[in-house]
Amino acid sequence: MTAKARLLFFLLLAAAVPARAFFFGGESDKKAGAILDSMRTAFEAGSCSSVLELSGGFLDEKPPAAMREEAYGYTGRCYEAAGFADKAIGVYKLARELYPDNVLFASRLAFIYGQSGFPELAVPLFLNVLSVETDDIDANLGLARAYSGLGFLSKAKEFYSRAVILQDFRDAPTLAEYARCMLRKRDWAEAVFIAGKGAAAAPGTSVWKLVEARALAGQGDYKRALPLIESAIRLDPARQLRLERALYLLMGGMPRRAAEAADAELAAGAADPLASVIKGMALYSQGRRTEAAPYLYAAHAGGPFMAKIAASLLGAPQEATEEPWKK
Repeated sequence: MTAKARLLFFLLLAAAVPARAFFFGGESDKKAGAILDSMRTAFEAGSCSSVLELSGGFLDEKPPAAMREEAYGYTGRCYEAAGFADKAIGVYKLARELYPDNVLFASRLAFIYGQSGFPELAVPLFLNVLSVETDDIDANLGLARAYSGLGFLSKAKEFYSRAVILQDFRDAPTLAEYARCMLRKRDWAEAVFIAGKGAAAAPGTSVWKLVEARALAGQGDYKRALPLIESAIRLDPARQLRLERALYLLMGGMPRRAAEAADAELAAGAADPLASVIKGMALYSQGRRTEAAPYLYAAHAGGPFMAKIAASLLGAPQEATEEPWKK
């Protein structure tokens, strides 16, 4: 059962059991039960502001543990929805201490940490969830993302693989995410395999051809990568993909075509350091160093990486800002 399914089950179970079932006979318990009924109704209606307004009065009644467990679930989710991650974390931490067998709280904490850029905190929580629910798709996917964020790509592969199998290879965004992770890992065969599954799940999407192209380019086979990225461009003619094609032309030993492709982007009017460096490198590789110089110097605007490429070809200091061709 996934975390979402558990939450739904918990809510349905709570909805099916009237608040009076929690009563222990005290007036305070009756008041708490009535407030919890209102919180439940508000949560189901999507009115998180009402849930949060009611939560203080509910706790003032010092309700029994079963009531508080249900209420913490509503309150935590509503703090998340309102963008108060720190308050949601506080609720879930407390609830996790009080109700260690309810993995919903560990699951929600893990997702918040993962989304907030703290994968190292998310990992043990996701592992805790999966120790109870091994087939939880969301937890498998969350753990894969956390490991990927930490750079543990082999571990990320294990849990991405579990997630897509549990999804029966039908969720295109997850497949695309997995494939990109495998490109980072340089696991070319797995990236191409997942791209094939993605193409079956969501045909006509550029990402699958792009993954295949990058897998070949990563192995240095730019000529075979070229028709694949051109197929991707036909589906999505984005500037970034067009420049990537120009780079494949350059790296594949076709500098004249690479220069023409870079020229087409430079003619659009916007300064583009990558287009400039491709044009400069294409000219340089043809022995046309004087013509290459202005394009390579223009590449300095692209930051340190572009500047290093330009400087290595020009034989100039990386910090140089002069334009000697104008002298």
